[in-house]
Amino acid sequence: MEKVIFFCVFSCWIMQITSSDLSAGGSSVVRVRMGENITLNCSMRDRYEVAWYLLRSDELVLLISGEKDKNGRKLLINYNLNRTRVKMTADSWVTGVSLTITGVTESDSGLYFYGVKSDAPEMHFDKPIRLDIEEKANAECQITDEVTVTERVLMFAGVGLAVFVFFLATVVAGRVIYHRGQQKGWKAAKQEAQEVSETQIS
Repeated sequence: MEKVIFFCVFSCWIMQITSSDLSAGGSSVVRVRMGENITLNCSMRDRYEVAWYLLRSDELVLLISGEKDKNGRKLLINYNLNRTRVKMTADSWVTGVSLTITGVTESDSGLYFYGVKSDAPEMHFDKPIRLDIEEKANAECQITDEVTVTERVLMFAGVGLAVFVFFLATVVAGRVIYHRGQQKGWKAAKQEAQEVSETQIS
């Protein structure tokens, strides 16, 4: 009966989160590539019990839970869904707890919630953390296809240099042709003057 009440309260809280906080940017987003490791942190100050949940495709999954020992100096793990990939560690005073997932897969994407408990029976939840998984192939393709600022500058500089060389070659060629034309004109005029003078003498 207690579990049913807890699930109903938690479901109502999730509905409130997804309808208000997520639309208003209340959740933080963490992006990681497929196969990498991810660490999520939470605070256990003045709390003795902690649990991490994952909401994916309308399915709520308890990942791991733990509680402090009698002295409050050690975190004891009560439940772990996947011991090979999911771990929860605490600092020396068990005031901060870290959830680590190694080799993330597509099934790890979703909303992560952590709940903490004090002496009161109810569990308190913080804002969710959305975990997005990016495939390595897609990320590499995006990086490869993206043109950087340096590449753009080099491209425009190359085009500008080609235009300048073409313009310079055109100007030089025009001057050479003009100069040769002038020389030919002077030679023709000089030859014509000589022919006229020889005709007058004869």
